[in-house]
Amino acid sequence: MRAELAVNWAYRVWSGQRTEGRGLGRSPLDEQQIALASAALDRAAERWSEVAEGESLVWQW
Repeated sequence: MRAELAVNWAYRVWSGQRTEGRGLGRSPLDEQQIALASAALDRAAERWSEVAEGESLVWQW
């Protein structure tokens, strides 16, 4: 569950969604972890934006 919350929180911060207020609680990530996750999401978004319509993106983890 912790990993799921961390991923959700990182995406919330990266996409500009609210991170304070009713129902949100404290961040499960510190500032360094948020920075690392945001950089990874930036790289993924950049790669995805380079894929032309009708093409696919294959990413080996």
